[in-house]
Amino acid sequence: MAISIISNFGIFSRYLIQRTFIISFLVLMVFTALDCIFLVIAEIEDISPLYNFNQLLNYVLGIIPHRALTYLEGSCLLGLLISMSISQEEGNLGILRSGGFSPLRISIISSFGAMAMILIFLVGDEYYFKDLSMDAEIQKNLITSTSQNKKNVSPQWIEDEGTYLQYFIKDNKILYKVSIIKVIDGRVVYSANSNEATIGEKSIHLSKPFIFKNFKDSEISFQEIPFTFPKVLQLTSPNIKNIKLAMKLDYLIDLKGLNSVKDNSFQADLEKNIYKTLLLPISALAIMILAGSLMFGSLRDSAMGTKIIFGVVCGFIYSVIQDLAVSIFITYSLSSSLAS
Repeated sequence: MAISIISNFGIFSRYLIQRTFIISFLVLMVFTALDCIFLVIAEIEDISPLYNFNQLLNYVLGIIPHRALTYLEGSCLLGLLISMSISQEEGNLGILRSGGFSPLRISIISSFGAMAMILIFLVGDEYYFKDLSMDAEIQKNLITSTSQNKKNVSPQWIEDEGTYLQYFIKDNKILYKVSIIKVIDGRVVYSANSNEATIGEKSIHLSKPFIFKNFKDSEISFQEIPFTFPKVLQLTSPNIKNIKLAMKLDYLIDLKGLNSVKDNSFQADLEKNIYKTLLLPISALAIMILAGSLMFGSLRDSAMGTKIIFGVVCGFIYSVIQDLAVSIFITYSLSSSLAS
């Protein structure tokens, strides 16, 4: 009997992996659908003659794939627990245990399906979902910035050695609705305006057509305005979670090269997000193995719902401890990688 079970372990493994993948995906879709509904309700108050319901739906559908990653780890945990609970009720886990397979090994095999989904979504997020979300945000901001109601879009001001830069929207290296004023000894030397400009290494390049008013020498007209745009503000999004991992690493290298004290808190937050992204598969695997082990032992006679709730509670406690540890490590300037 045991030899037969061992020979068929590959079949059982594929069955557990496929079931965990499918259930985890369905749970993620349910969470995403609920988030989509609530997001639509929240966005309805922003509807205007320029920002209609169709544009609202395009915005929601654009950002929802990236937002789905918020529920990825929890969906995989819940999918694993449901999958193993169903297998336990069917007697499959009991058969594997009688064949000499440990709960740890069974839990690891069962979690492979959820891990595959995590890796697929992480790669998709880096190469597609974040760009889709950023484009949706930009389109919405461009629409709302042209309406009479500008409560969602406010100008940003930056100063560099007497040069004042104002912009409304930023897309990577592109600035929209740009105004620049140069002041020396309390007097305005020149001003420039353009609907679009590009951030250079140490300058702002105005796109044509642009308006340049020189109050010192009317024969001079600059399209390239000397200006050093802060590295921290060159982020493609004010939310670090929306930035691609490669860009996060580039910004982190630049910040460490600057050795600027004022950027320490931002650098710590950036490091935390980098480590959490890189270590998400490992963290998810750890909590799934821990929760999967609860399908055995003293809980074998418990109802499926009891096991699932107990596993989710343990996962929640694990997540809280992890977030608390990261905050403590950042506060005391310790390495965030140890807490992630």
